Amino acid sequence: MIEDHTVLQGRPIPPSLQVLINLRYLACGTFHRETGDLCRISEPTVCKIVHKVCNALCELKDNYIKSPDAAAQAIYKVEFYEYGKFPGVIGCIDGCHVPIKCPSTTDAEEYRNHKNWFSINVQGVCTPTMQFSNIVACWKGATHDSRIFQNSSLYAQLEGGQHNGLILGDSGYAHTNFLFTPYLHAVTPEQQRYNQAHIRARGLVEHMFGVWKSRFQCLRNALRFEPRRCCIVIIATAVLHNYIKQRGWPDPEVDDDNDPEIPIVETNNDRYGLACRDAFALQHFSQRNSNN
Repeated sequence: MIEDHTVLQGRPIPPSLQVLINLRYLACGTFHRETGDLCRISEPTVCKIVHKVCNALCELKDNYIKSPDAAAQAIYKVEFYEYGKFPGVIGCIDGCHVPIKCPSTTDAEEYRNHKNWFSINVQGVCTPTMQFSNIVACWKGATHDSRIFQNSSLYAQLEGGQHNGLILGDSGYAHTNFLFTPYLHAVTPEQQRYNQAHIRARGLVEHMFGVWKSRFQCLRNALRFEPRRCCIVIIATAVLHNYIKQRGWPDPEVDDDNDPEIPIVETNNDRYGLACRDAFALQHFSQRNSNN
């Protein structure tokens, strides 16, 4: 719950105004000093409000960001197939770097990503309606996407057979029998058709990240907090993103990304998984099946 102990000219700041102050920061990424001047409160007070409200939003994470149950997985498979013509998909995964200021800690260089700026590497899994069904926002920018996934609870669930369906990821992930990546060198016609459908379906997660960052401009500017607090802000915006999507509000226009993400290819692919991909492509993307 959001308490109202913060003082505005000798009076407690109403919770409604605290929420609006936080939303202004998340939506615009403005400096706290500007918001403080607008509301006639101090910069440190704005900072406290932002973190108080973001913490409250994070407490709602399990209400708005959920892995699909069996019924939802069946629906997702149909919707993903209608969109990208790739069968059996229950989610698309990708990593997204959110810029932060250089941490004042001894491990600061571990936050420097492969593009040479400091970030939190965020794992996101999207639904067919471009909502987060999973988010992990606690890893340093230098961490490989595949490592984040392999250390996540979602990986353990998929490996343990708790979900009935496939996750699609780019070549930055290790291919397994439950996470399918594209062919780096598609040779046969079915492999080429597989890749085309894979790219179409997986494009949803990339577009979701674009919508998310366009809606919350604070994610495009460097978050100027210590890393733990940056992660809280990131999760709070994901909760709000799903809240907005579930109410059918229109998406913002997505800003052009002039620096597209190029995955660092994962070489530690699972042989059984690769064999599953070959059989899958042959079964679902042969000329006979693609004409059905």
